[in-house]
Amino acid sequence: MYHKIKIVIFYIVMFMTLGLFWFWQAIPSSNLISLEPDVKLQCLSYAPFGKNESPMDFDKGLKLSSAQIDQDLALLAQYTGCVRTYSTLGLEMVPALARKHGLKMWLGAWVSSDPVLTRKEIAAMVALAKENADIIETVVVGNEALLRRDVSASQLIGYINEVKQALPQMKITYADVWEFWNQHPSVAPSVDRVTIHILPYWEDKPIEVERALLHVKNVYEEMKHKIPNKEIVIGETGWPSFGRMREGALPSAVNQAIFTRSFVKIAEQQGWKYNFIEAFDQPWKRVSEGAVGGYWGLFDADRNDKHVLHGFVSNFPNALWLFVGSFLLSLVGAYYMLQQKECQCQKSPFMLLTLFGGSVALTWQANSYLFTSRTLFEYVWAWVALSVAFALWVKLVLFLVTQEKVPRGNLAKAIASVFREDHTHKASVHDFLHLLAVSIALVMALGMAFDGRYHNFDIGILGIIALVYGSFSLGASDKESNGLLERMSGLVLLLCGIAVLVEEGLRNNVALFWSASLVVFGITLSCFKVKMKGFIQPFLVLLVFGIAFVLLKEHIYVKESLIDVCAANPLLSICQIRALLGKVIYLNIIGMLGLSVGLFGIILRNYWIGLFAMVLGLFCLLTFNGFIGAIIMVLGWWVVGYRSTQHFNKIL
Repeated sequence: MYHKIKIVIFYIVMFMTLGLFWFWQAIPSSNLISLEPDVKLQCLSYAPFGKNESPMDFDKGLKLSSAQIDQDLALLAQYTGCVRTYSTLGLEMVPALARKHGLKMWLGAWVSSDPVLTRKEIAAMVALAKENADIIETVVVGNEALLRRDVSASQLIGYINEVKQALPQMKITYADVWEFWNQHPSVAPSVDRVTIHILPYWEDKPIEVERALLHVKNVYEEMKHKIPNKEIVIGETGWPSFGRMREGALPSAVNQAIFTRSFVKIAEQQGWKYNFIEAFDQPWKRVSEGAVGGYWGLFDADRNDKHVLHGFVSNFPNALWLFVGSFLLSLVGAYYMLQQKECQCQKSPFMLLTLFGGSVALTWQANSYLFTSRTLFEYVWAWVALSVAFALWVKLVLFLVTQEKVPRGNLAKAIASVFREDHTHKASVHDFLHLLAVSIALVMALGMAFDGRYHNFDIGILGIIALVYGSFSLGASDKESNGLLERMSGLVLLLCGIAVLVEEGLRNNVALFWSASLVVFGITLSCFKVKMKGFIQPFLVLLVFGIAFVLLKEHIYVKESLIDVCAANPLLSICQIRALLGKVIYLNIIGMLGLSVGLFGIILRNYWIGLFAMVLGLFCLLTFNGFIGAIIMVLGWWVVGYRSTQHFNKIL
């Protein structure tokens, strides 16, 4: 009975600790200012796509609902007097509906690398501008086309001049990140106003929200000084409500409200003309910009107010449910405690920290995955990662309660069992759990190290893995069971952790924790005793192909001098290679092929197929498809690493 009373007291403390933690997470910032109730934004970016719609779906027959657009604009008319659109094809009904609700427009045409589609966009925009001249405030010929390297400056100027001739009475502009106006000064003389994008979060050196407005002001003044004979307008500025931290720039609901409210106030004081991004969250942008791309709206994708301009804002409005989930998870400890005859009171602080940390990490990570997952594949990944983290955490809890060491697992045994090659030493559940944990960490590490700009830091998953392996490694017995596969995998994790930390910098505390977790896990696997013999061949193959892929990307795919050349003569061999390479990367053809090859390598247990899969995975890692590339690399690595280990053991 006395033992049960202690458990009850323990969980009263746990209940209060979790409650205070999530309450602290939910409280709003004291830096929020209040705006006048009737304040309106000058102009607001509007993409009329629903939660499960995308502009890429037009090719599949998507037809936007006029009724939905009508409802959207009726809502937005309460917050702004103007909307900015980025395309015309498929959006022809927007100007008439905007007039209905008293809204002006920045009418945009999408300029892309496809000249036929671009001319259709421009023709449609010109027709709409003539029909709705009374509400068109400005015409925007292209959006960040120079940044995307879709066209050259001379091509863009040609498009702008065409529109100016067709619409001589209207203000014509082009919109791009401010730095690209500096890189292409020849564009400014062709426009009536210079439209600059200032997005502190997306700067090459990201700006934290506390300094973001000063950055906007400095950039605006700099552009006025550099282009004194043109009107400077801000075409996009804003802050995301969710996503990965970039150096000191943290996306959050509170930070979005802080930036937005402060910007509106200072913009009116300074007399800036601006358009704010954006009206509604756009989930489709997560495909090309990562999770953060889908969370720049004043309203979410379901058209619910995020209270960016007015009212109470919390980073965790669902904190109550997160608290409930955390507490229920922590009851795992009670299940094992009640099976013991007496309380291990000296272990209570460690148990409290483990249950608190694990339950918070799992609920935080599950909540994060709800924001970041958009496809069935990503939901499956989230489920697997959470399940593995939960199982590892339970192992640690069981160890703290019973003091009975649980086997860590062995990679070679797990892979041999998958290959059905070792009938004398059957793999246990612990071996497979170990394989999954290392695989998940490798995928996260490789994806972040090679293509981290759009990847999230899954600190909940990686933190639990590092905690469990770090705790078990203190006994030293696990270090002796590290085979070559563990040691090579650990070395990769160590290198990736260091690379990410160097790239992100010490200002990013999320990256600091993530990298530290990766390094801890890597150390428990490698112990710094890595023998490269047996792995030299795959290393050299990957090095040679890596150099080739980088040269291919830098000297053909992203080389700006080829834009004009290929526009003038698209039939040149190098231009056809460039176009083909663009389609292969955009459609992720290599990624789909690589997944198939990786799975076949495991099924056939073939070294060379596994190595081929790693080469394909490396291509994806180096060409903006990091997540798929990392998975392919790991699939290939288990075949190549296992066969190399067998060869090394035979030599010994």
